[in-house]
Amino acid sequence: MLEKTRTSVFSLVRSSRKAQISVTLLTVAFIVASVFLLKAKTVTVEIDGGKQSLTTLYSTVGAALEHSRLGIYPEDIVEPNRETDIAKGLEIKITRSLPVELTVDGETYPARTPAPTVGEALVDLSNRLGLDLKVTDEVNLHREAVLVADAKLEVRRAVPVKVKVDGKEIDTYLAPRTVEEALEKLDIVLNEKDKVSLPMKHMIEAEDEIQVVRVEEKIETMTNEIPYQTVAQPADFPIGLPDKVVTKGVNGQHEQTVKITMEDGIEVAREVLQQEVLRAPVNQVVSRGSQTTISRGGKTIEFKRAYLMRASAYSGGGRTATGHNVRYGVIAVDPRVIPLGTEVYVDGYGEAVALDTGGAIKGNRVDLYMNTEESCWSWGVRSVVVYVK
Repeated sequence: MLEKTRTSVFSLVRSSRKAQISVTLLTVAFIVASVFLLKAKTVTVEIDGGKQSLTTLYSTVGAALEHSRLGIYPEDIVEPNRETDIAKGLEIKITRSLPVELTVDGETYPARTPAPTVGEALVDLSNRLGLDLKVTDEVNLHREAVLVADAKLEVRRAVPVKVKVDGKEIDTYLAPRTVEEALEKLDIVLNEKDKVSLPMKHMIEAEDEIQVVRVEEKIETMTNEIPYQTVAQPADFPIGLPDKVVTKGVNGQHEQTVKITMEDGIEVAREVLQQEVLRAPVNQVVSRGSQTTISRGGKTIEFKRAYLMRASAYSGGGRTATGHNVRYGVIAVDPRVIPLGTEVYVDGYGEAVALDTGGAIKGNRVDLYMNTEESCWSWGVRSVVVYVK
């Protein structure tokens, strides 16, 4: 009997302790719940096209989102920003970032970005990853394209190059590739004979200059004259006087087929492929003076050559251009034709010396000194043969 009593007592004690623990736990839970309800604040989060309520004890937007189950990434855009204090009824807007794979010159960077387009994503990633990408760099997708999740962005850094073609200079940027690929990318089509300043397999480098020379070959058939030759026959009249035509010459004619090579519109070579004489030329035969002596007044005069000239006359005294006193037998000449000091014989005038010049005496002109004005008027202006000794 005593044993049963002791067992009952111990059972009551254990039950009492369990009750005490339960009460304590309930009390703590009540206190925690009370504190949570007193300090917790509920905000609205706009995300993934919908709105959700978020109750939190954290004091800032960033902390609240970090400890939520919304799956927020550091790259996501949060408005207002993460440092904003939590306030009851606050509305938070989240723009999700997207996972992308960026490859630059063969090196891959897994990343996330909230940018809406490919171009804006490249700017964002370049700034955050310190890649210093340029707008001139080549990208496998259009920069204006809408960015999608898991997009693979491939960037090839471009270098400055200059291309000269068709009279234009193109300053551009291209990623390293062969000259052949560069011309293809720039839509420059080469013709069969065109020349390029760099080898087609050359990998372009910064500041390379590629010059394209357009080469054109054309075949033309043209007809040209063959100039006649002049054949002179000695004749018995003073040497130097104009030839006398005996038989008039006639030009011949020949036909040529030529290949003309043009580079950028300029002829650089001409090759005769075929030619044929259509009409042979006829030589012109002339009589050419060979006489070097004449007889005047029973006297033989030797000379080197003769000129047919227009002769006028002047008088009035004075001194010549060479400083001599004028006198009969002094004549004015053009020194480019008859040098000053030259002895001559003038038909109808006689022996003379070229000692003077005149402003109007140019070319085949001479001015003969007369002793009187009457003699000048009597002489007038006439054509004469002047024999230069």
